Amino acid sequence: MVMKTQIDILNSERTQLSRYDLITYEHLLAESIKSIINFSSYSLYFPRKIQSLEAIWDAKEKKLLLPLVMNNKFYGQFVARGVTIRAPKTLVSTLPAVATLALEKIQGVKSSITNAQNGLFTRDYLHHAANREISMIREGFHLSGERRTAGSEEYRATVGVVLLDLSGLRSVETEFGHLFAEELAVQFADSLKSVAPEQAFVCSSGDYEYAILIPAGTSSACRKIAAEAVRTLRSVQKVHSITEHRVGVDIAAGYAAFPQDFEGAQFELKSEEQSRLLLRKSRIGAGVAKRLGESLLIPHVLGFNRLLHEGGTIREVLPVNRVVVDVGGAMGAREGQRFSIWSNNYDSTYANGVPADSLINRHPLYKGELVLMEVREADSIAEIMHMGDPTWAVEPTDTIKLLPEEKGIGVTVEKDKEAEQLDSLTGLYKHRDFIARFTKEREATDSFALALIRLSRIPHVQGGAGEQVLAEATQQCRDILGNDMIGGRYGLNSLICFYPEGKPEFVQILFNELCERLLTNLGIEAAVGIFCYPYLDYRKGDALECCLKALEYAMLLPVPRVGILDSLALNISADKLYSKNDSFGAIEEYKRALLADEDNTMAWNSLGVCYAGLGRPEEARKHFEGALARDEDDVMALYNLGHISQTLGNFKAARKYYDNCLLHDEKHFFSIIRLGQVNEMENDFSTARMFFERARALEENKPLVERNFARLCMKEDNPDKAREHLHQALLYNPQDAVALELMARIYLDGGEDPEIAEVLARQAAALRPDFKGAWLQLARALEACGKKQDAHQALVKAGEL
Repeated sequence: MVMKTQIDILNSERTQLSRYDLITYEHLLAESIKSIINFSSYSLYFPRKIQSLEAIWDAKEKKLLLPLVMNNKFYGQFVARGVTIRAPKTLVSTLPAVATLALEKIQGVKSSITNAQNGLFTRDYLHHAANREISMIREGFHLSGERRTAGSEEYRATVGVVLLDLSGLRSVETEFGHLFAEELAVQFADSLKSVAPEQAFVCSSGDYEYAILIPAGTSSACRKIAAEAVRTLRSVQKVHSITEHRVGVDIAAGYAAFPQDFEGAQFELKSEEQSRLLLRKSRIGAGVAKRLGESLLIPHVLGFNRLLHEGGTIREVLPVNRVVVDVGGAMGAREGQRFSIWSNNYDSTYANGVPADSLINRHPLYKGELVLMEVREADSIAEIMHMGDPTWAVEPTDTIKLLPEEKGIGVTVEKDKEAEQLDSLTGLYKHRDFIARFTKEREATDSFALALIRLSRIPHVQGGAGEQVLAEATQQCRDILGNDMIGGRYGLNSLICFYPEGKPEFVQILFNELCERLLTNLGIEAAVGIFCYPYLDYRKGDALECCLKALEYAMLLPVPRVGILDSLALNISADKLYSKNDSFGAIEEYKRALLADEDNTMAWNSLGVCYAGLGRPEEARKHFEGALARDEDDVMALYNLGHISQTLGNFKAARKYYDNCLLHDEKHFFSIIRLGQVNEMENDFSTARMFFERARALEENKPLVERNFARLCMKEDNPDKAREHLHQALLYNPQDAVALELMARIYLDGGEDPEIAEVLARQAAALRPDFKGAWLQLARALEACGKKQDAHQALVKAGEL
């Protein structure tokens, strides 16, 4: 009886196998069968009609056809080649049971990673899948020519998570019972799967919480999916059979993306830690979205990258012009950030005398600005810098919105009040007062340096002792920089210094010495970002923004971490813009990097990549040539020129560049692959196979190798062999869009189940919406399934690409 119960749990309706599951777990199927029947190669077939339920043995071709049947359901056929059966008359009749046992094993695996109640993936599988996606992205952080580990995928650049908060189910359980709440949760799960993209993993990430993991998902894609998911789930209602109440739940969603929402030391964490941190960031967004609800730009939806712009409120008002705000380090806040303050009291007396339908009665009213002084994990202490109306006090629940640095309100400082502006212990200006003094001093000189000093490891002290350490650090600055230095506070652990000397070489020596003294005398590890004016076409007003760019560069340097805004710092700033999909902003920044140093080959190459991504290959080629002209041994430039020449159809030039690349690095994986593709395009299949075999021997990026073999086999009219290679490619990377498209094409060309081909093609199109081939195969599959209108829409989409 106990065993029967356990079997029933494993055979839950929500964990039953489908034909598509056989593709997902085909490696397990093959391994299970091979443990009993030895074969050299295999493939899966999904005929439209049920074939023989008996095994068929072809002794001449040494081919065995096994029916895949379990629980009286026919799934397809497993075709094994290179099989030897010594006693076929007695053994063949028992072989279908081998396939059934293999299916039962797959059923158990699926049950182990699937929630039996709602059919979603489990939390453990969510962590595993997120870790795999992040690991593939991290492969792209390698420099050109470095060895890559297996599993990296050519097009993967980002991954996103959308998390949905269903905590309202707790009250449903209390009022209507646990079973009713569970049934409602299942409806939510079904609705969520209907709006999630084909390539996404929909998971139960915790109690009263669902998550969607989106491979290749950018922040903008996550935002659209989150908004659609919230709209759909908030419309789901279930009628209680006794009270006849229509019961729904208040749903909120948060989202985050890797690497866009990560910064600094978070990139140094292990991929397992990063996967959990990604989930935490989206959970923070969902929590704030639940609190703010309809007041958000997209109601009930908030991304991690929007937390500081939309998600902050005043929690508590403190004495001496300070407040506690509910933005902290976990939300990406840092000392020195400035926020505008807005009142949500729409019934305020300040709105008296205006029509009831006026915008002033529906939009927050401006109160002033504040700056973060002490950032903690979940909240921060801030100082009010400016009040729009001194008679209108800041109150709890007022909202705050992050201000760009260049949009702050300038404050004029009167000379007779200067003594009141200096901190009595450190002698530093407050942030607002420093900005005012700096604005005045910079106009009186033709050259200067502005330095932002981040004291990144202050000995753990609190209260007055912490201020004392800061005072001692300030004194070290004065000892080295002299009395000409003008200093100010920039948050709790940062200083900002104005120095009336703009020669980078001289300033570098001074601040190198400062960092060494801080470490030796006080045990403080510091990083300094410096902007020396004049520099390029930057205005004096751009100094603080440039300091922040230099500081990001300094944080990446070895001790002493002193970074002056130069070509490399601008290159890093441009890389950051490119990672956030701001290609045009990145192009401008790379151009500045070249203005600073025209021999910066990284900037030349990066500019070429940007132009290639924008569909401007001729401009891309010119920039790659610019990199090669400055460094004829630049492997990255050689490869990029080869690739762009191949794209433009100049195979002779492409082969020359790839060959040169291999002269410098004989194990350059992608040059070998591209040479194979060039020969394949010229119908020299034997030479192409030789290059693909050479690439396979390097044991890098196995999915790419296998799908190139598959394409070659298809051109050689060997679909069975192509199918085997594609099975291997999808085993290494189930999210390989090109392999999915090729597999769909093989199923359609072979007249097999078009529904399987539709799923494959739809998933390929979802992974890469710009992939024309995926839409064409989807149209073919839909046509074969009799869905003529959908097929027409897919063809229209393909025609737009």
